[in-house]
Amino acid sequence: MAYYYMYPFYAEFCREIGVQLVVSPPTTKRILAKMEFCPTDEPCVAVKLLFAHARELLDRGIDRLFIPCLVSLEPKNYCCPKFIGIPYMVKNALESGAQVLSPVIDLSQGKRDWERTWVETGLLLGATPDRARRALQAAWEAQHRFETLCVQKLLSTVEAFHVLESKVLKRGNDQAAAGSADETVAVIGHPYILFDAFSMDLVPKFKQYGRVLTAEMVSPKEIRRQMETVSDGERLWSFEAQLLGATLHYLRNNLVDKLVLVGSFECGPESIIENFVEEEAARYGVPFLLLTLDEHTADAGLATRIEAFMDVQPLPAEVSRSVPEVPVPGLRPERFVIGMPTMGHLDLAIRSALADCGVDSVKTPHANNEILELGKALSPEFVCLPFTITLGQMRWLLENGATHLLMVGGKGKCRLGWYAQVQEQLLRRLGYEFEIIVIDSPLPLRERWSDFRQTLKRTTNQASWLQILRALYAGYHRMAAIDQAESICHQVRAFESRPGTVDPLFAGFVRRVERAASTESVWMLLNEFRDQAEAIETEDTNPVRVRILGEIWVVLEAHINLHLESLLGKSKDPRVWVDREISVTQWFHKNLFPTREATARKNQIKRAAFPYLETDVGGHGRFSVGLTALAAQEAIDGIIHLMPFTCMPEIVAQNIMVKLSEELDLPVLTFIITDQTGEAGFETRVEAFLDILKDRRTGRLKLEEGA
Repeated sequence: MAYYYMYPFYAEFCREIGVQLVVSPPTTKRILAKMEFCPTDEPCVAVKLLFAHARELLDRGIDRLFIPCLVSLEPKNYCCPKFIGIPYMVKNALESGAQVLSPVIDLSQGKRDWERTWVETGLLLGATPDRARRALQAAWEAQHRFETLCVQKLLSTVEAFHVLESKVLKRGNDQAAAGSADETVAVIGHPYILFDAFSMDLVPKFKQYGRVLTAEMVSPKEIRRQMETVSDGERLWSFEAQLLGATLHYLRNNLVDKLVLVGSFECGPESIIENFVEEEAARYGVPFLLLTLDEHTADAGLATRIEAFMDVQPLPAEVSRSVPEVPVPGLRPERFVIGMPTMGHLDLAIRSALADCGVDSVKTPHANNEILELGKALSPEFVCLPFTITLGQMRWLLENGATHLLMVGGKGKCRLGWYAQVQEQLLRRLGYEFEIIVIDSPLPLRERWSDFRQTLKRTTNQASWLQILRALYAGYHRMAAIDQAESICHQVRAFESRPGTVDPLFAGFVRRVERAASTESVWMLLNEFRDQAEAIETEDTNPVRVRILGEIWVVLEAHINLHLESLLGKSKDPRVWVDREISVTQWFHKNLFPTREATARKNQIKRAAFPYLETDVGGHGRFSVGLTALAAQEAIDGIIHLMPFTCMPEIVAQNIMVKLSEELDLPVLTFIITDQTGEAGFETRVEAFLDILKDRRTGRLKLEEGA
């Protein structure tokens, strides 16, 4: 993966410290067959190919793999979580004796800390610290020469590699113009997709029809200039920013006749830039083709699609933009009514806070088939399920009285921070008129407090600060009370004589909390619920402990995870005590306003994850690994791991958890939630998993009795 971006850097570093760098051979069918070295099926084809190439090098007797960890290549953005996690994914798949060298590049944190990892790598390879530092400087210079060469000579990545390795120089313009000079096609995609053999000579296929331009032929300076026209564009993932910035440059300067975006199956970041690319192509009337490749793509079908696309004639500008067939609700400027997507019971707390500020809101519907279809009609194919459901909820809210939408933001490693921007584009394309209010984190306060304060004012329709603070205080306590009540349910379900007794009590408690007049009454309601729960008839059940972890939205959205916690609570043999640490208030205390207890627990989880995943990959990825690593010492019998299809941080975590499950002898059941997840199959898998936990417990008891 990073070879196609950073090979000049890596090669020069190794050359300068006197180490021979062996590059795996081009992909062949034999190497493709080695993708089974990847422990799971969920990563994109590029990740699985990296595993295959690692296996190829190991089979050739090489026992040190050089796979740097790319966290950030620019101060304000990150790389895809898979680039961050891949060295640790491979490291956890290795047999004994092999080693992964994974120095870090993380420009988001300054230079000193991450540069130390390169010096340490140099020491491992026999270089002095000074020589390693000089090698690092030389590596940056080599990388700059490579990028400059691509731009000045209009060379693709592989053509520039040939030049830098002192092979035959072919003029970039001649290479790109093999074919009719009448057509110029921008083929935009990661070079590890475009130029790897598994793509079946994709770029040469387009060169048969005309001149081909790729993203690396546009200067980093011009890409940054183009990305400044995109809101928060400087915070887009580094390599996707290159793809999108180059696309904008080609389109806005009328340099291409056709545009192709090439992605791999399940590529998360590509699902975000896809909408920007498609919209800009429509604006300029440039025919657009989205190609998605994986290891099963057939050459004949690919050639047919390319041939058909190249026959398409340019369109009048904006003719391809969607126009609604029926009128849709527009902005009612005389009203201020907020709607918001939800997660668990979060909307209850927010709506109560808005009401305390005198702001009307529309109650968010739970996920159902109607909501799903509303979201699917607009969503990119490989975007994650939370995006689709929250988009569907937005459409429903706009059609049921909302004039303003409230959505979380915060650009980081996960796609969540880009939801609001893309969702707004998709809704406006369909004809909706509204205002979207995006709440970002106030941290760090020096940089973001001013914007956060203005957003709070806008959200509350300019309520007084006294109103806002009181409302937030009350809303927080409603959410905290509900989270505590859920923890009570987890324990009671494991011991109640009649499974399911506590569930209607909890549902009634939530309804009363929503109507509660004050914070004091909320906590009185919680005490009443606790008394009711303690009064439930119980029995000695000796339950198994099952930890639920994963992506926070899927974990908390009972309608999405098919009411997993209630399902586990109704199991009679074995009985189940659910351990679920993830909650809204837990996230609040660990990330926004940390308490001493939450900070200590966060650090404990981080330390537990470190031997398996040293770097944060975004979302709850490292959290999932750390909680799994702690499971045995915390008397957990099994793990249920929940993740939406294509979730990037959890794909990394799932891959590593395979090793953890084996090492700790801990059963782990992963559910990859999609819109096609069926209730019957889901319940069958849960029942089978619980049978395994019961049999393991029975086996341990027999061993103890025998001893």
